[in-house]
This record gives sequence, structure tokens and C-alpha cells, in this order.
Amino acid sequence: FTVSPDFGYRNCVRNVRDTTGLDLTSLKAALSGAEPVRPSTIEAFESHFGLKRIISPCYGLAEATLAVAIWPRGVPLRLDASGRFLSVGQPCRGVSVRILAPRDEGTAERPVGVEGEICVKSPGVMKGYYNNPGATANVLMPEGWLRTGDLGFVDAEGFLYVTGRLKDIIILGGENIVPADIEDVVDRVDGVRYSAAVGIDSERTGTQRLHIVAEVRSETGSPDDYHGLVREIARRVHTARGYRPSRVILVRSSTIPKTSSGKIQHSRLAQMIQDDALGERIVYGEV
Repeated sequence: FTVSPDFGYRNCVRNVRDTTGLDLTSLKAALSGAEPVRPSTIEAFESHFGLKRIISPCYGLAEATLAVAIWPRGVPLRLDASGRFLSVGQPCRGVSVRILAPRDEGTAERPVGVEGEICVKSPGVMKGYYNNPGATANVLMPEGWLRTGDLGFVDAEGFLYVTGRLKDIIILGGENIVPADIEDVVDRVDGVRYSAAVGIDSERTGTQRLHIVAEVRSETGSPDDYHGLVREIARRVHTARGYRPSRVILVRSSTIPKTSSGKIQHSRLAQMIQDDALGERIVYGEV
């Protein structure tokens, strides 16, 4: 049994090229959580290592004493109608889930299939943040409901789908963009190790502009190599998602900030870009 964020399984596929003699028959179950779970990652990992129905998407958070929903082991995975999001399952026993309008839009409950903020209630939900009543009041609602800050929806059968983080949403042309949708495209480009997409507010227009930070697989490429990689990233994103990045920044490995559990810290990265704090970590940057 093992647990990893999505990028951990991707790294296994990328870095373990020769699976000859590798015996994974003892691996009976693997959970994928802490960041958006990509169908392509699960397919690639199981195909590469000769496994079948091993990885189960899951969702949880420390404030709910971790587990909220876990996809049943061995059951075929379930995609939403758009084919973009995998279900993480129905709520665990004793856990209730509601989808509410984000707090700046009121507290109305969203109908089936409509995205909103995931709210959780269970005996495992925390009583509050230690010595921080202000932060506690921001997330705990009456009757014990916890506002998670995560976006998602439920289908007609009560299956939960997690689509992103409220604070990480990028607004382009009035449309809400989930960073993972952009990152999934960029991570498939040859030469990219890992990527993150963020929205940077433009002082001139007052709107957000799409910035992409990509960790490169080789830090010894020529300027022409990097120029070509930037162009290819921009082309792929525009073709797949319809948006042209305002800037693509190529950086060294381990530059993109993450939490201890492996989640990309999009807000911190955006601040680093605004503060020109990437510095010597940049191998090539182009507007």
C-alpha cells in the first residue's frame, strides 16, 4: 500500500525507464491525492508498470482529520461528463459533503453538477486552529460545517469531483481557469519536468495574465533549445485551451514551491514572480 500526489506517479513513469525485473505484485492499493488527480497519470503509471486498477483517487484535508472520500479499490474509475475530472468517490462513512456558493457569493447550496466550494461535516472536523480564532471563524460555519477552500461538485449519485482551489483560480477573459488544466498540457511537452500556471494581475489593465513556470529536464540547453521549448509550450497551451500565455519562464528543478504534502503553492509562486524573486533559478524567460 502507498500514497502519493499525482506528480509522484508521473515521476515514477519518467524516471524508471527499464522495468525489467521490477516486481510490483506486492502492491495491492495506491491512493492519489493532495493535488488534482489526472486520468493520464493513472493510465501511464499502470500501463508502464503492468498494473491494473491499483490507483484510487482520494480527497481529504488535515482540518477534517484527513479522509473525506476515497475511490473503492478495484472499481473502474469514473470521469465526469466533460472527461476532465475523476471522481474521488462518495463521502466516507460518517462524512457529509455539501457544495455551497463561494463565500463572496453567499451561502446558497449548489445544485447537482454545479461547481462550488466543498464543505465537509464529520466527527473528525477540527474544533478550530490553535490560538487563532480569526482563522477558525473564516472556515467553520454554524452546525460544524467546514469550508475547505476547494472547488468541486457532486453528481446525481453523490459522487464527489474535486476541480481545484478557490484561491488558485485564474480568471482569463471572464472565464475561470483551473491551473491543473494548463499544467496537464505543459507537463506533456518533451523537456519539461514539472510546471505550474498562475494568474498575475496586470496593473495596466486590471485583469489577470497567464504565466507559466516550467522546470526543465536539462539545465545545459542552448538559448535556441530553450527558445524552441518556450514556443512549443505556448503553442500547445493555445491549441489545447485557447489561451496564449503572457509569459513562459523556464527554471531549474525544485524551483516551484510546494507544501510538505506535495501541493503546488500557486499563490506563493505568483508572489515570487511579481517580486522578481526567481532570480538565478531562471534558465530562460520570455514575454
